[in-house]
Amino acid sequence: MIKCRFKFVFDMKKASIKYLFIAMTSLVGCSNQTFFEEYDFNSGEYELYGIGSEGGRTYFTENVGNFVISDTATLNKIKQDWKIHLTDKRMPCGFSYIMLLMKEDTCVREFRVNLDCEYLICENEWFEFPAKLLNKYENSVTKISRQEADTVFRRVFKK
Repeated sequence: MIKCRFKFVFDMKKASIKYLFIAMTSLVGCSNQTFFEEYDFNSGEYELYGIGSEGGRTYFTENVGNFVISDTATLNKIKQDWKIHLTDKRMPCGFSYIMLLMKEDTCVREFRVNLDCEYLICENEWFEFPAKLLNKYENSVTKISRQEADTVFRRVFKK
């Protein structure tokens, strides 16, 4: 699970270099994880939806639009491929896609990506997300209609 909320109280007078080193390496270790590490896609119960949002146009958004990936082999490739890193960059670019990882009818992970500015936001944390991480799966997605995308969106967000 990618959660890098590491809470601790640090007292400079009492801390030693050893503990400072341990704390800093723990923080760095959070940022180099596989994004879908905790999910067993082999169960066949998962689908990854990409619902178009207000971000700028890119090659992928123009050629694919709204999509779903339900193929277990593709989801497992993505699981291995999407190693993301925290970033301190903040960009007012909007989002290309609202991404919803569904397990049957339940959303188990929601995140947003911007392919133009190359970032991903999940749980209020910002990650570098090169567009190639999604672009390479263009031929593995199933395009869905705006109506189907809206239905999935409303089901998750109850709008």
